[in-house]
Amino acid sequence: MKHLRASRWPAWPGLRAGGTQWAQACALAAAVPLAWAAGEAAPDEARPVDLTEPAAVLALLNAQRAAGAVCGNEVMPPAPPLQWHAAMERAALDHLLDVAGRPALSHVGQDGSSVGGRVWRHGYVWGGVAENIAGGHRGAADTLRLWLASPSHCRTLMGARYDHVAVVGRHVPGSRLRDYWVMVVARPLR
Repeated sequence: MKHLRASRWPAWPGLRAGGTQWAQACALAAAVPLAWAAGEAAPDEARPVDLTEPAAVLALLNAQRAAGAVCGNEVMPPAPPLQWHAAMERAALDHLLDVAGRPALSHVGQDGSSVGGRVWRHGYVWGGVAENIAGGHRGAADTLRLWLASPSHCRTLMGARYDHVAVVGRHVPGSRLRDYWVMVVARPLR
């Protein structure tokens, strides 16, 4: 994903500029800046810094899902909203920290784990699970646009069969890409 140029990123397909859902999502995202950017003390440069606010990311995701998308050549109709899930948040954060210490992005953990194994490890018994990862992008909106520009990542984001989600983003000083993102979506075993 690191090779897409900014000029090729779509502008939230399906969401009209000035549309109510887009305005609400942007307002929420803008209302939750990083605390240290708002004048507080700078974070310790050795610690990862959280780049996400769950409510803002969830609003952006669900606004896009409500609008539908075109993923490559496949039209994805509007999908139901996702709910944030703590087990997936823990699994996503574990994998983000693992990936940040490695030379390349990978869906396979250093311990050989898959996304399904990581989610299961945190107590979520799933009937379907998927993951998007990205690196080198500071903002949630830019990362989501990047995923929408990739057909396979877009299908994961727009998958109507999923019920739960977590997206974590961290700035990891000293790492190769510095900023990392992991999104996990799942549905429970029924």
